[in-house]
Amino acid sequence: MTKINTLSKFVLICGLATATLGASSALAKGGMYEKQGNPSARFLLSDRAAEKLNLTDEQQAKLSAIFETQKEQMKALKGSNKEARKTQRAEHKAKMDVLLLAPAFDENAAKELLNERNEKHEQFGLIKLKTQHQVMQVLNGEQQEKLAKIQQRLNKKHSK
Repeated sequence: MTKINTLSKFVLICGLATATLGASSALAKGGMYEKQGNPSARFLLSDRAAEKLNLTDEQQAKLSAIFETQKEQMKALKGSNKEARKTQRAEHKAKMDVLLLAPAFDENAAKELLNERNEKHEQFGLIKLKTQHQVMQVLNGEQQEKLAKIQQRLNKKHSK
């Protein structure tokens, strides 16, 4: 019985050690949080993009400012209060439930609910498109072509 307990403790310790090492190596590489955010910004602000697109220091500084502005706009639109967002989602769900459980379908109420939700998505999309436009204005023609080819390769890779 004590051998089993000892063996169980040993396996547990080995498992914890492995998990700790894995997590620390991911943090050391920055992999834990790098996946979040704007993938286009991550690429264009990287050393790899600077090399592949032959970006100047001035272009890199402009791109950095553009993406920082986008980040601030997105945060402002999203709002910083998590509880308020939860409440808004709950209210939207409650309205949707009332609509779905009603004896007769109210098309106008449904359109209103969809418009509320789509309005915010439209604003996010507009910010993204403005940012993409600003980025393209910073790049010269050759860099724009190279970026388009890179994006096509990435889209093919991600669609598989």
